[in-house]
Amino acid sequence: MDYDPTKRALFHPEDRDPTPGFGLRWSRELICAELSRLAYYRFEDDNRARLTAALRGGGFSDPQPFVSAAEGAQGFGTIGDGVAYVAFRGTQPDSVRDLLADARFGPEPWPGGGNVHGGFLRVFDPLHRGIKDWLGRAGHRALVATGHSLGAAMATLMAAAHPEAQLISFGSPRVGDRTFAGLFAGRQIERFVDCADMVTQLPPDGLFGYVHLDGLRYIDRHGRLAAAPPSQGAIDADRTAARLAYVPLAVDVLDNVPTRDLADHAPINYVGALLGQRTGP
Repeated sequence: MDYDPTKRALFHPEDRDPTPGFGLRWSRELICAELSRLAYYRFEDDNRARLTAALRGGGFSDPQPFVSAAEGAQGFGTIGDGVAYVAFRGTQPDSVRDLLADARFGPEPWPGGGNVHGGFLRVFDPLHRGIKDWLGRAGHRALVATGHSLGAAMATLMAAAHPEAQLISFGSPRVGDRTFAGLFAGRQIERFVDCADMVTQLPPDGLFGYVHLDGLRYIDRHGRLAAAPPSQGAIDADRTAARLAYVPLAVDVLDNVPTRDLADHAPINYVGALLGQRTGP
């Protein structure tokens, strides 16, 4: 699977068909990467049948949509092999509500302790009521919260509200302060970061005391998953090399995004890396 630097991959992940082979035989992490991408299918409009077909084809139950029209927030629940997955949609650049949610980064108190990004909390709260109702009747044996970008932030809040949940996120921004992050001590967390992905560097380090959770799973510039979290120095060097390697792709201003920091955020590039099949750039 070629590394995809295109604007379409970043801004319209819903345009791409389900990844071949998607199904219960995949690892839980890879399942979550694809579910996080499928969450961009606009099932609240005209793509619910498309999402349903993708899930059925992989051996999962029909989706249970979670939608807040007021906040422009979306996610869905599905069950596979007794595991309940809740996948949240990330930022859609044509959604003013999504962009406002990202921009409202002032802190708000989290009920369990600490402070979190106020925009993320405002988007998550109306969805959570429907999620709790669905989980009450889902008949699951395990729970996983997942998402990409803004969806990763909402998955983090859901996992904070449900201590039994495993959290698997992709391209997540910083969500809360150190006290909030401490609520996850000893928890099952996998926080995937694709090399120079700029969203993982937001809000800026130190702003309102926001920090990342533990559980870093770093994907290097070649699409290889590091066996252990690298040092910050090694990450910085890898990102610098990645940006230099991207320069020839940046020349194609019509089709490709201008920087590696943007291209690394595309959901399909996370899927390709976890498949172990990503090539280039």
